[in-house]
Amino acid sequence: MNCKNIPLERLRSESALTNPYIYRISELYDQRGIEDVSRHHRLNFSALIYITEGVGQHYIDHQRQQIRAGTLLTLGKNQIHAFAKNRTVDGFVMPFNCTFLADSKHDPYFDSIIAALVQINCIHAVSDDVDALLRVMANEFFSDSEFRAEIIRSLLRSILLKTIVPEYKTKANLTQNDRSALSARFHSNISSSDFYRLKNYIDEHFNLRPSVVEIALSMGKSVKQLDKLSKDNAGISVKELLDERVLIEAKRQLAFSQYSIADIAAQLGFNEATNMTKFFKRHTDVSPKDFRQLCRMGLKQK
Repeated sequence: MNCKNIPLERLRSESALTNPYIYRISELYDQRGIEDVSRHHRLNFSALIYITEGVGQHYIDHQRQQIRAGTLLTLGKNQIHAFAKNRTVDGFVMPFNCTFLADSKHDPYFDSIIAALVQINCIHAVSDDVDALLRVMANEFFSDSEFRAEIIRSLLRSILLKTIVPEYKTKANLTQNDRSALSARFHSNISSSDFYRLKNYIDEHFNLRPSVVEIALSMGKSVKQLDKLSKDNAGISVKELLDERVLIEAKRQLAFSQYSIADIAAQLGFNEATNMTKFFKRHTDVSPKDFRQLCRMGLKQK
């Protein structure tokens, strides 16, 4: 692997696509070693981390999260994270593939869960009922029930719908019209996979900087339909969704890779490094160089 690049972690086997597994945090440190678990790496899957004891820190993208017993961390596909070098907490880690969450082709909540996974990464103190659900789910991994996978899926969905999804809706600051559209969508029979398809398309092609027209054509939608789809699920337009993905990747590469700013600009589809600098400053009020320097001084803390 190129030493400049960010290490990528994949699910341990294809069977994990439909049968998730679970680790104790202490087990991960023992099995993989401190250097491995504390190295910033990108996930090719999603994960849930629940802290059951202790106080410490965890790193997600360029943010340092303060964690303690009762903290729930969630990670979406392509996010970068690392455990602390000194283990001061314990709990459990559940890696899973996003498609595991869908309970049917017409799951009305799937898109909201997927959107929330990469936007809301930390619930600092879950409620008692969520804590109970988390512990029941952890125990279910050791069950010999023939319904084990479905029970885990239902519990995981319930946990995410009670924690990160409501916070994501609030953070998105949706208008009343958007909320009405979301409500109508939740009670419709239209497949909820379209927003997931849109997110996947952007994830796979954002570095080519496709236009909204190109994205719409690839998905067999009109620009108006696609913008409505994006606003109904994320509260922003497709162009803003694409810019958001480019921006977070720029931040990840600046924080964790050794590529030059010019190389990062080229990877992200900018014709010139100065164009990326203008884009980055417009969205963050700081230059890529200053952002990288801040990250080198120590990961930014919320």
